Amino acid sequence: MDNHEKAQAGLEMIKDAILSELKHHPPGITNAEIVHKLGLESDFEGGMRNYLSWSILGILLGEGKITTTGERRNRTYHLAS
Repeated sequence: MDNHEKAQAGLEMIKDAILSELKHHPPGITNAEIVHKLGLESDFEGGMRNYLSWSILGILLGEGKITTTGERRNRTYHLAS
């Protein structure tokens, strides 16, 4: 398995973990809750930014696998119906 394949396999595993977490929370959960539950906290120049989770949530939105409600910090993510 080359490096690209490893990265894609890792991405698929994280996406699957997020989707599984959303399945257990039908009312939806926030990015912060997802990050905390899955241990995906990220640090960028000393600040908690969680860019990894935002990026993966964006991919899942683009794939039509999830939806959102709310705005900004109150935004919750849900499995698409």
